Amino acid sequence: MLEVTKCAPQLAIMQLGDVYKRFFKGEARYPQYRKKGVNDRFSLTNDQFSVKDKYIRIPNLG
Repeated sequence: MLEVTKCAPQLAIMQLGDVYKRFFKGEARYPQYRKKGVNDRFSLTNDQFSVKDKYIRIPNLG
């Protein structure tokens, strides 16, 4: 968690809140949990990365 920017865990918590709101409204099923290490992913805002040629530069990761 210390290797990525502060934005990644914040967005994950906000997305989780949105999922539960949809669940309690009856618009979606109960959220399924993912296994750690399988299809891992994280989110960044548009100002947290830069694109140069064929490479994406992420702060703290390089």
